[in-house]
Amino acid sequence: MKRAILLVFAVTLILAYAVIAAAQGGDAEKGKAVYEAQKCKMCHSIAGVGNKKSPLDGVGGKLSEADIKKWLTEPKSMKADTTMKAYKLSDADLTNLVAYMASLKK
Repeated sequence: MKRAILLVFAVTLILAYAVIAAAQGGDAEKGKAVYEAQKCKMCHSIAGVGNKKSPLDGVGGKLSEADIKKWLTEPKSMKADTTMKAYKLSDADLTNLVAYMASLKK
Protein backbone atom coordinates (compact mmCIF):
# COMPACT_ATOMS: atom_id res chain seq x y z
CA MET A 1 0.00 0.00 0.00
CA LYS A 2 2.81 2.43 0.90
CA ARG A 3 4.52 1.56 -2.35
CA ALA A 4 1.38 2.44 -4.35
CA ILE A 5 1.06 5.77 -2.54
CA LEU A 6 4.72 6.57 -3.23
CA LEU A 7 4.28 5.67 -6.88
CA VAL A 8 1.23 7.92 -7.23
CA PHE A 9 3.09 10.72 -5.45
CA ALA A 10 6.12 10.31 -7.75
CA VAL A 11 3.99 10.32 -10.89
CA THR A 12 2.15 13.43 -9.66
CA LEU A 13 5.45 15.23 -9.07
CA ILE A 14 6.73 14.31 -12.51
CA LEU A 15 3.54 15.53 -14.18
CA ALA A 16 3.58 18.75 -12.15
CA TYR A 17 7.20 19.35 -13.16
CA ALA A 18 6.34 18.74 -16.82
CA VAL A 19 3.46 21.22 -16.68
CA ILE A 20 5.64 23.87 -15.02
CA ALA A 21 8.46 23.33 -17.50
CA ALA A 22 6.06 23.62 -20.43
CA ALA A 23 4.55 26.79 -19.00
CA GLN A 24 7.96 28.42 -18.63
CA GLY A 25 8.89 27.74 -22.24
CA GLY A 26 7.33 30.13 -24.66
CA ASP A 27 5.20 29.47 -27.70
CA ALA A 28 6.97 30.76 -30.82
CA GLU A 29 3.71 31.06 -32.80
CA LYS A 30 2.19 33.22 -30.07
CA GLY A 31 5.45 35.16 -29.97
CA LYS A 32 5.17 35.87 -33.68
CA ALA A 33 1.73 37.37 -32.98
CA VAL A 34 3.28 39.56 -30.24
CA TYR A 35 5.97 40.66 -32.75
CA GLU A 36 3.21 41.71 -35.15
CA ALA A 37 1.06 43.37 -32.46
CA GLN A 38 4.00 45.39 -31.12
CA LYS A 39 4.81 46.52 -34.68
CA CYS A 40 8.42 45.35 -34.33
CA LYS A 41 8.81 45.36 -38.11
CA MET A 42 8.77 49.14 -38.05
CA CYS A 43 12.40 48.89 -36.90
CA HIS A 44 13.32 45.26 -37.66
CA SER A 45 13.00 42.81 -40.52
CA ILE A 46 12.63 39.05 -40.66
CA ALA A 47 13.07 37.23 -43.97
CA GLY A 48 13.15 40.59 -45.76
CA VAL A 49 9.84 41.81 -44.34
CA GLY A 50 10.06 45.04 -42.37
CA ASN A 51 12.76 47.66 -41.86
CA LYS A 52 15.91 46.23 -43.39
CA LYS A 53 18.20 48.42 -41.22
CA SER A 54 17.93 46.03 -38.27
CA PRO A 55 17.37 42.45 -39.48
CA LEU A 56 16.62 39.77 -36.91
CA ASP A 57 17.32 36.80 -39.17
CA GLY A 58 19.48 34.31 -37.25
CA VAL A 59 19.19 36.14 -33.92
CA GLY A 60 18.30 32.87 -32.17
CA GLY A 61 21.64 31.41 -33.23
CA LYS A 62 23.58 34.46 -32.04
CA LEU A 63 21.99 35.34 -28.70
CA SER A 64 20.83 33.32 -25.71
CA GLU A 65 17.22 33.57 -24.58
CA ALA A 66 18.43 35.56 -21.57
CA ASP A 67 20.15 38.07 -23.85
CA ILE A 68 17.10 38.34 -26.12
CA LYS A 69 14.96 39.03 -23.06
CA LYS A 70 17.41 41.67 -21.87
CA TRP A 71 17.39 43.34 -25.29
CA LEU A 72 13.60 43.55 -25.05
CA THR A 73 13.36 44.76 -21.45
CA GLU A 74 16.65 46.65 -20.89
CA PRO A 75 18.11 47.49 -24.31
CA LYS A 76 20.39 50.24 -22.97
CA SER A 77 22.15 47.67 -20.78
CA MET A 78 22.97 45.70 -23.93
CA LYS A 79 24.11 48.68 -26.00
CA ALA A 80 24.27 52.11 -24.39
CA ASP A 81 23.62 54.09 -27.58
CA THR A 82 20.70 52.02 -28.86
CA THR A 83 17.52 53.80 -29.88
CA MET A 84 15.43 50.74 -29.05
CA LYS A 85 12.83 51.33 -26.36
CA ALA A 86 12.34 49.03 -23.38
CA TYR A 87 9.18 46.96 -23.75
CA LYS A 88 6.71 46.48 -20.91
CA LEU A 89 5.01 43.21 -21.81
CA SER A 90 3.10 40.68 -19.76
CA ASP A 91 5.21 37.74 -18.62
CA ALA A 92 3.42 35.46 -21.10
CA ASP A 93 3.89 37.85 -24.04
CA LEU A 94 7.56 38.37 -23.16
CA THR A 95 8.19 34.63 -22.82
CA ASN A 96 6.46 33.95 -26.14
CA LEU A 97 8.27 36.77 -27.95
CA VAL A 98 11.61 35.50 -26.64
CA ALA A 99 10.69 31.99 -27.86
CA TYR A 100 9.91 33.40 -31.30
CA MET A 101 13.17 35.36 -31.48
CA ALA A 102 15.10 32.30 -30.26
CA SER A 103 13.53 30.23 -33.04
CA LEU A 104 15.01 32.52 -35.70
CA LYS A 105 18.08 30.53 -36.62
CA LYS A 106 19.70 30.37 -40.03
